[in-house]
Amino acid sequence: MGTKGWARTVEKRYNFRIYPTREQELLIQKSFGCCRFVYNHYLAMRIDAYKNEHRLLGLNECCRDLARLKKAAGTEWLAEADSNALLVALKELDRAYRAFFRRAKNGGPPGFPKYRSKKGRSSYTSRKNIKRENIAIEDRAIKLPKLGRVRCRVSRRPEGRILSASVFQSPSGKYFVSVCCTDVNPRPLPKTGKTAEIKLGITPLVTTSDGFTSENPRYFEKSEKKIARLSRRLSRKPKGSNNREKARIKLARAYEKVSNRRSDCLNKLSTRLVREYDAIYIRDTKPSEHMTDKRFAKELADAGLGYLLGKLRYKCDRYGKELVLTDVSSERAPDLAS
Repeated sequence: MGTKGWARTVEKRYNFRIYPTREQELLIQKSFGCCRFVYNHYLAMRIDAYKNEHRLLGLNECCRDLARLKKAAGTEWLAEADSNALLVALKELDRAYRAFFRRAKNGGPPGFPKYRSKKGRSSYTSRKNIKRENIAIEDRAIKLPKLGRVRCRVSRRPEGRILSASVFQSPSGKYFVSVCCTDVNPRPLPKTGKTAEIKLGITPLVTTSDGFTSENPRYFEKSEKKIARLSRRLSRKPKGSNNREKARIKLARAYEKVSNRRSDCLNKLSTRLVREYDAIYIRDTKPSEHMTDKRFAKELADAGLGYLLGKLRYKCDRYGKELVLTDVSSERAPDLAS
């Protein structure tokens, strides 16, 4: 597989942490619940329509019924959420249905849409209205529909034109916003005239043909004892108690710290490789296919090789470099553990 050239206009996402007030936080939680309710309600309606009437509900029919549902007795609270976010939830359901039929037609795993749970990731997406300018980035805040001005840590100024903004909450309770921008003009990195063949592994993490090596920091292994201790504390707390929720947040923060440290390390490593080499050749070892091997599944997950490959793909494509993934036989796959 090769990745050549670079797109002149691309879409790019910017993630910022937001600090909503108590009233804004309450409205965010209501929006989470409203979007989840709309998704599950019309998923059940589509299933019933197919079982009882042998017909498929379309997106337009669901959108018209949503306008009626927002005015009906008992569900008038749906009007408190951003109307655009509810429409996006319907579009996500329709997209999931289309993907289900496409996979079934092509002979792949069907993957029928599932109901959304409170225990899953809480998020909602709002589209930008060009006339109203309902989404805008300020110096230390972001303007969002229904929420108004929310205090935000703007680490960098977004480029291009804003399309949408997704608000989500991490398991540790922090709030973030992901701003999607289009018409971004990436600048290709200067050519260095250097190429390298890269071997991915666990010890070391990366080895290049010119002698550069990057050691595996093993962030999860270093925090494994602390995570195990916090897990035991969580298991001893009664379900539904405040102490259990406090213990859950402490455990989520420990996992979050490991994830943040790993992603920061791999982002810096992938940027260094893309800056130094014009062409990168990697054996396509497909780490995800070997996660079932108990010998080194935990080490593979801790190394994050799949995440590193994904970063190299999009950075090479964006900055005018070349990435070539060469096939490797299954007999040589255990070299990952070397």
